[in-house]
Amino acid sequence: MFELKFLGTADSAGIPVHNCQCDICTEYRKKEKVNLSTSAYIELNNQQIILLDAGIENIATLFDGKKIEAIFMTHFHPDHALGLLRLRYSNDIINCYHPKDDLGFADLFKHTKSINYQVNIPFEKIMINQISFTPIPLKHSKNTTGYLIEDGEKTIAYLTDCAKISQESMNFLLSKKIDECYIDGSALPTSSNSNHLSYEEATEILDKLNAKKSYIIHLGHKVLDYIKQNGITLKYQIVNGIY
Repeated sequence: MFELKFLGTADSAGIPVHNCQCDICTEYRKKEKVNLSTSAYIELNNQQIILLDAGIENIATLFDGKKIEAIFMTHFHPDHALGLLRLRYSNDIINCYHPKDDLGFADLFKHTKSINYQVNIPFEKIMINQISFTPIPLKHSKNTTGYLIEDGEKTIAYLTDCAKISQESMNFLLSKKIDECYIDGSALPTSSNSNHLSYEEATEILDKLNAKKSYIIHLGHKVLDYIKQNGITLKYQIVNGIY
């Protein structure tokens, strides 16, 4: 049975934010902690790695000495793709599955080097070492897919970044018995953000999906500070990928 581990669960700014004096950033500095942009990985029994997003700039260094079997990109915003700029110089050929995007990020598609980019097809499974990854279309400012990850024993839904989940994608998710669900909830409920769900909207979706365990991710310092200052207790747990 596989385990999904996080390298970070913050938004693009990370925590603490440079020179920000909010309670959240101040607390992180005092504890000498950092939460990086959202990305995750699965480590197989033979120490092979499967990445979900690659936004951390030094990701190539973090996994030096281990084979990266595949990368599954949700989308090509910098906070999810920055690490590819260095991973492309790997001595290994790395398959990278991603939603259709003619631009990608920076010059990644122009100078692919060691990365073999492959456009995924919505709802069509991709098998990596007995684990299936099914792309699920999500609404965001760039073409984006979440992933349903299954191995016959565990089912995980990884749903970031998104402002909305279409009925087709919801119907697909509702047809599954999900063990763990991780969903974007990074917009303030008071904002008019059209690119991300708020934690309130994320909670409504999690209620419908009824996974055994549900988590809200991609939260930045502003949302966390808002929750703290207003004494809000969330129904679902926040994942803090803190290092």
